[in-house]
Amino acid sequence: MTTLTLRRLRTASRFQCIPPQQAALLTLRFASTTSNVPAKTPRTHPVNGPSTTLPAPVNIPERAEGQSFFPSYALALGKAYLGFYKTGVKNIYTNFKLSRGIQHNIDAQHASSFSAAVASASITRSDLQLLVRNWHDIKRVPIFALVLMICGEFTPVVVIALSGVVPWTCRIPKQIESDRRKLEKRRSISFRELTSEPPTQAGAENLGRAQLLHISRSLGLSSGLWDWIGGLPTGLLRRKVGRRVEYLELDDDLIRKAGGVNDMASEEVKMALVERGVDVLGKGDTLLKANLNAWLLSREKAPAEKLLLTRPSIWPVGMKLTEKVKL
Repeated sequence: MTTLTLRRLRTASRFQCIPPQQAALLTLRFASTTSNVPAKTPRTHPVNGPSTTLPAPVNIPERAEGQSFFPSYALALGKAYLGFYKTGVKNIYTNFKLSRGIQHNIDAQHASSFSAAVASASITRSDLQLLVRNWHDIKRVPIFALVLMICGEFTPVVVIALSGVVPWTCRIPKQIESDRRKLEKRRSISFRELTSEPPTQAGAENLGRAQLLHISRSLGLSSGLWDWIGGLPTGLLRRKVGRRVEYLELDDDLIRKAGGVNDMASEEVKMALVERGVDVLGKGDTLLKANLNAWLLSREKAPAEKLLLTRPSIWPVGMKLTEKVKL
């Protein structure tokens, strides 16, 4: 495994330098209306990311009998979603503060190398997911904050068309399902067009352009708009795919060290499979865990690049949930 630094993974090390004035933007003008953030990382199994990195439940008001949809119920619905978004933004700031202690330890003890931190068991998968997901959300805060302040209660209508700018903590269930449905359709088309044999050796440098394009489309590493002009330049594709494979290697290792997939929450399993190019819609928890377990077992026999270029049905190890990965 190559050494993966925080600079290459583009996680929390980047936003440690955010000025206090910009960091305060994370609370927006809504911070005073949300509940107090926890002082410590929410308790969770080491294999699962902190609960604050996931969207909070949406409390949809019931529509009274005879109540017209517009304007009374529509406004009540909008206020419910606005409260959801406020909580999501507050959780981003919570995660920002929680991640700094983990970041400092990795910088001080492992020279900013995630690979070294994982090898020495200094961090758990929960720590890794906190850093990675928070960096994903931090990048989207400025534009999303502007949309939220301008649109207010009508934000859910607007962000459906702007899903890429929405932090993960602020994505409603229908939006997540819609994004996954679009990605699975794009993945299916890409698999039908893929004709080259998967590689036998690890490393993005061993992949051809068609293979790089497939992995990028299957994992959603680039916008679908790029497909209209033939995709990203090969050098950029290779870099994106290489970084994703390095991240997956670390994530696989941390899942194994945490005891495997059995203690993973349902949404955590779905997110992990989407990151590995596996369809999740319409599947039960048992089958989803079997898919992820098959990935981990297959990774002991084949490089990640080969698995990303094939369907689970032809991976080296089939879907057997009862079989445990080697720790």
